[in-house]
Amino acid sequence: MAEFKRSFYGLFQLAAPTAFVIYGWRWMHVPGIESTKPDFTCPELIESTAHAKQTLPYFIGQVKGNVHNALVKFPLRTPSGMTEHIWGYVHSYQDGKFNVSLANEPVSSTTQADGRRDVDESEVEDWQIMLPDGKIKGGHSLIALFRHRENQGKKLTSKMRRQKAQLVDAI
Repeated sequence: MAEFKRSFYGLFQLAAPTAFVIYGWRWMHVPGIESTKPDFTCPELIESTAHAKQTLPYFIGQVKGNVHNALVKFPLRTPSGMTEHIWGYVHSYQDGKFNVSLANEPVSSTTQADGRRDVDESEVEDWQIMLPDGKIKGGHSLIALFRHRENQGKKLTSKMRRQKAQLVDAI
């Protein structure tokens, strides 16, 4: 019977979609720099905090000029005694304090993410401004994570290379 003949197309029809699903799955799950566990004692990260603090007056000037999409990174102490280093959207700056709301969810489930909070200027570990063209000014700790990874001889994934290309100060 002709309809039960074996053919190359039957095998191809099974293999091609399977390959596309596997490729798509891997493409969607390529890790970015945010999935890299940071080493808070690495020299690159320590340098980045110093550089962010040194350039903070520029950032404050931008915030006072009502720049949009400004963020600061600061240590958030949780009720369980942990410290998370988290990003917050800056709403205003006054009397040495940034008024922020959290930009990402805390890892600690007991930490309150809702509402605004004040972050003292001395607590700021990093800052960034997301520009209208998708580039990011600042982001010194992110640049440090890329440098640390490369200094360890590890390659950047395609997603990491795209993320690094967004960082104006990394170019």
